[in-house]
Amino acid sequence: MSSHRSLSALAALVLAVSLSACGGGGGSSFSPPPPPPGSPTVTISPASLVFGGAGSGAQTFTVSSSLGNVPVPTIDLLGCAPVASLATTSTTLPATYTVTPQGNGSCTVVMTIAHQSSSLGITVGGASSPTLGPISPVSVFVGGTAGSVTVSASSGTLTADATSCSGIAAVGGSGGASPQTFTIAGVAPGTCTLVIADGASSTNAAITVSANPGGPNALTITPSTLTFASPSASAQHTTLNFTGNVGAVSFNETDCDGTNGRPRIAFFTLTNVPPGQPATLPQDITVTPFGTAGTSGLSCSIVFTSSVGATQAVLTVFIQ
Repeated sequence: MSSHRSLSALAALVLAVSLSACGGGGGSSFSPPPPPPGSPTVTISPASLVFGGAGSGAQTFTVSSSLGNVPVPTIDLLGCAPVASLATTSTTLPATYTVTPQGNGSCTVVMTIAHQSSSLGITVGGASSPTLGPISPVSVFVGGTAGSVTVSASSGTLTADATSCSGIAAVGGSGGASPQTFTIAGVAPGTCTLVIADGASSTNAAITVSANPGGPNALTITPSTLTFASPSASAQHTTLNFTGNVGAVSFNETDCDGTNGRPRIAFFTLTNVPPGQPATLPQDITVTPFGTAGTSGLSCSIVFTSSVGATQAVLTVFIQ
């Protein structure tokens, strides 16, 4: 396994040397910008409701916000029409909602306030919902390479709710049977929450969109998402390219290689480039899973950055 890490480090060195003539010296590492001050949190308590059947008595849940006394949130009911009804007499938060079961099944309620969302799962009559794993945060730039998230489930239909991202990020993907990939393109600086639900189960992706620092100068990677059928699946390829002036190129793969405490998910090498030899862009990149047990359902990101402030490129790796 140690040879994998050394190959990846060599790949970064070759990129930096070959591109330095375009206007740069050393590279830089990537860290997502913090959310803007005053970004609210939306809290739902309890986080789920379970009813024995359609004839069961109503139950309640409460919604509050870190912003305090604000108007009630925007509500999206994902598959709830035949399962349960929702009602409240409150006009501001904190608010209490009453849920009345209508029929056997499961669904998700999404509450959104000021570009942040939380969700509540509802189950009636013992309906089962698959467990959805966590999603890595997504950071993109306005006008830069789109990011993506891929979610898998053992059954059911995956649905995305991007209400909180209106005006900040454009989310693509129609949903459906597992697995599903949803793309995220930056529209305006800000943060929002993408909720993906399957029955009464849901998982959230924190989205951060930053102003484009590079203008026409940008790194691009196509495709920007690689999905592997298993932790031991064969390698896949993607292409790193650029527009304008990008200077020296470096990378940050700590989200994928296990050095930040996460499992070892995947590593990359430069395709058909011998060790120590220069490479020019566009460059084909080979991405290979480590084969680590227990990484099914996980995703990670490899971030390529420019020494002269050009827009970065982000490659998302997903293991089914």
